[in-house]
Amino acid sequence: MKLKKVSLIGLFILTSLSLITVRGENTTSDSISKLQHKLRAQVDYGQMFRKGDFIVTSPYHTIQIGLMDEIELKYGLGVETGLKYGYAFGKREQLYNNLDTAFFNYSAHFINIPIRVTFTLPIFWGMKIFAYAGPNFNIGLAQKSTTNFTKKKEDIPNFPALPLPVSGTYDLYQTELNRFSLQIGTGGGIQWKQLRIRSGYDWGLNNIAKDKLYPQKIRGWNVAFEYEF
Repeated sequence: MKLKKVSLIGLFILTSLSLITVRGENTTSDSISKLQHKLRAQVDYGQMFRKGDFIVTSPYHTIQIGLMDEIELKYGLGVETGLKYGYAFGKREQLYNNLDTAFFNYSAHFINIPIRVTFTLPIFWGMKIFAYAGPNFNIGLAQKSTTNFTKKKEDIPNFPALPLPVSGTYDLYQTELNRFSLQIGTGGGIQWKQLRIRSGYDWGLNNIAKDKLYPQKIRGWNVAFEYEF
């Protein structure tokens, strides 16, 4: 099963890279024009959530940087792909049995490989609006959670006690989560000359939890700034 997942991830990466490397290739047919590429540097901020029926939903703040390549087709349509590195972080508090509080700090490193269909429409004064939709392949590199919990009070007699957390630092890819998330997303933005601002939302499609009885999916939004070379 792990070998199958690794093979699928490799296939996704090769597909994305093949789309990027078609830059500059000539076609043998005079009726088909040379593909035009738009290469852009991107930096974005957003929030990512692990959603499930049996978990506490807390946001991960995310910062991503990467390169995007848009292949222009006809009638304003195009195909966009790229490679982005992301860092996520967050913290939360949780009360147990109305008595004691546990503190959680978490962080993650990941890469995103989006493959989007785009539509761009010039409007006025050299400005353009655009929209996109398509899948995103999120691959986790590392994710950890640090728990700080000290029991300060005795349990109230006959109070239905909950399992208490244990202080320590945990590798979530060893204990709770799988690394791969297939997502579908949409969004859009505006461009003026070489500068663009865009925003979007991605919905996770597959369960990332190791425990199939308590499924979790990733979803989140982002706002990005881009510079076109």
